[in-house]
Amino acid sequence: MNLVGDTGAGKGGAPRARLRRGLAWGTLPVACALVWLLVVPRAGPPPPPDPAETAPHLLIQDVEISTTGPSGRVVRRLRADEVRRAGPDADTRLVRPRLTVFPGNGASWRFTAERGELPPGRRSVRLPGPVHGRRGGTRPLRIDSRDVRIVLPDGYAESDDPSTIRGTGFESRGTGMRIWLEEGRIELLSETRGSFVSG
Repeated sequence: MNLVGDTGAGKGGAPRARLRRGLAWGTLPVACALVWLLVVPRAGPPPPPDPAETAPHLLIQDVEISTTGPSGRVVRRLRADEVRRAGPDADTRLVRPRLTVFPGNGASWRFTAERGELPPGRRSVRLPGPVHGRRGGTRPLRIDSRDVRIVLPDGYAESDDPSTIRGTGFESRGTGMRIWLEEGRIELLSETRGSFVSG
C-alpha cells in the first residue's frame, strides 16, 4: 500500500503546502503595519506657541528717556513710539525713535528714523535705514543719511553710507560721514562734492 499516494501529499500536495506557508508569512508584515497605523497615535502638527512664551520681555509705548550729566543738566533725550526687548540680554528695538543731543557748547542735534536698536549696555544707538538729522542754532544744518550709529558717551555719530549735508547757502554730498556732536563738526569721508547757493 502506498501511504504517501493515499494521503494526497504526493508531488502535487507539497507545492500547495509551501504556498500556504509562504502566504501566511508574507501577510504577517502587512498585518503588523496595519495594526501599527491603527493603534499607534501619529504626531500631528505642532501646537501653536504659548503667547506667554513669545511675548516680549519688555514692551513700552510712547517712551521718553532723559539722561542727565553730573551737574543735573539734560544731555540727551530719547523718544520712541514703542520700545520692545525679547530678553534681558537682547537688543532693545525702537519704533520711530527721535534722539536729541544737547551739547555743553553749541546747538542741539536731533536725529529721527523709522526704527532703531539699543545694544545691551546702551552705549550707542543704531538707526538702520534712512536717517534725518538737524542741528539748530544760528547755523542750522540738515543731514540725510542711512544706517547711522551714535556713540552716546562720546557724543559721536558715523555712517558708511552716502550722506547729504544742507546748510544756509550750500549743499555737500559724500560717502561716509562722521559728526562730533559736542564740537558741531561734520566730515564727509569720500566722493565729496558740494555746491554753493548765493543769497
